[in-house]
Amino acid sequence: MALDRRALIGSGLALGAASAAPARSSPSPFQHGVASGEPTATGALLWTRLTGVGEAVGRWRLARDPQMADVVAQGAFTARAERDFTVKVELAGLQPGTDYWYQFEAAGALSPVGRTRTLPTGRLDQLDLVVACCAMYTMGRFHGYRAIAERPRLDAVLFVGDYIYEYGASNYPGMATLRPADPPHDTLTLSDYRRRFAQARTDADLQAAHARAPWICTWDDHEIANDDWSGGAQGHAGERQGDWEIRKIAAVRAYYEWMPIRDPDPADPYGVQRAAAFGDLATLIVPETRLKAREQQLSIQRDLEFTAGSDGSKVPDIASFRRKIAAPERAMLGAQQLAWLAREVEGSVAAGRPWVLLGSATIMGDYDYPDMSDFAPASGPLKGFFEMTRLKLPLLNLDAWSGYGAERQRVYDIIRRAGAQAVVLSGDSHMAFANELHDAQGQVALEVAATTITGPSLGSVLAMRQAPLGERLAAANRDIAWCDHLAIGFIAVRLTRETVAAEFVSVVDPRGSDPTTVVVRRVEARAGQPWRFDRKV
Repeated sequence: MALDRRALIGSGLALGAASAAPARSSPSPFQHGVASGEPTATGALLWTRLTGVGEAVGRWRLARDPQMADVVAQGAFTARAERDFTVKVELAGLQPGTDYWYQFEAAGALSPVGRTRTLPTGRLDQLDLVVACCAMYTMGRFHGYRAIAERPRLDAVLFVGDYIYEYGASNYPGMATLRPADPPHDTLTLSDYRRRFAQARTDADLQAAHARAPWICTWDDHEIANDDWSGGAQGHAGERQGDWEIRKIAAVRAYYEWMPIRDPDPADPYGVQRAAAFGDLATLIVPETRLKAREQQLSIQRDLEFTAGSDGSKVPDIASFRRKIAAPERAMLGAQQLAWLAREVEGSVAAGRPWVLLGSATIMGDYDYPDMSDFAPASGPLKGFFEMTRLKLPLLNLDAWSGYGAERQRVYDIIRRAGAQAVVLSGDSHMAFANELHDAQGQVALEVAATTITGPSLGSVLAMRQAPLGERLAAANRDIAWCDHLAIGFIAVRLTRETVAAEFVSVVDPRGSDPTTVVVRRVEARAGQPWRFDRKV
């Protein structure tokens, strides 16, 4: 007899609730599921939200079993309107490297049961993480989240940004919205951002992924506005959309309310940077790269200058543009975070951990776009982009580390000075990458970069389904070992004391009902060595 995977997982997550919940005629107040985050060796943070019952007092329980029989801690909470009825509980005094299950109760109802895990201490021989990003609710199904929930072994989920998108409608020519956005316009106000988070969190697959394991989260740009930086955003037009600072404050507040992340220190409102030690095996370090110190991104349209050619024609001044990219003042992290990063990397090496994992919202590998002009359409909005690839510049990744070369080198210098074996875990580009990061002295680190978990892929957006963009990117750039410009899914990373391995998990039908995922590529490496690839599955 065939089993329905969705029904099986759903019943398993709700086991405690099904056996003990009182009968109810009204909808459950736990319409947005449960989540955990901020794992430490002795604690974690639990999250839920109450809907439809107003301000209410409830209870939470923590147990050693999914049936919630062996309760080890419990307490009360209050859901308040000022926090959009979201609830956070910070746990302490737990055992390291231990699975716990948790549940909330309020208004005569029990929530689904969630699972969390504390960080290990001492000897650790294997670590299993998932890296995910770019969840565009309106443009694809959350099948990838369901596959994450089904993973048999998972220590934590690293989400590297774009948990929501601020867009009210599709920004992509010829690509229709699959699910309508709530609100139907771009998010600008606190209410708007709260509604957008709430919409995403009603999805059962996302709820299942949150209930499977603790999440370690950072934001990228779309939680606020496209290509944001400390003083504004490409996706914010002040004359139409109001004051940037007001919008930024609203978006950040909603993020802290709706994500399983600790509230910020008032003196550090954008303090999402985190470091977590996984026993004696690895340290995961995740800096903030958007709102603390980032300089405005360069723009081809604004910053590429032209000189006069011998025939009087305009010639792009590529050398001048590359000098702008390499300008030492261009920052993503800033001096304060660089100093913090250095302390964490040095501390990890001093503690004898074999690996440093660096979480990055954007890709660190350096790459220019290859010449794709032979695939340019005869007309239409994409013709200009295809023709522009003749310049062989980082056209669409100036917002990533390719647009901040000097500070990237400062990060590389930190890794080299400490003697760290580093792996960068990144996302953002809507393509999948396996990279080998270099500076003038040679290879510095390895990198795997997750694509969008829902789509659309960049290859789809650029109408390059039949064009070899990924192959040409790898052929033309030393840092790029492999790229799939059509991939949609996430990465499963396994770390041992000697090796790092990654599976690129792809969603087969991102806009349809089929939840099937497949592994399209496996890579493995020892520190300081290039990736070894299996055959393409």
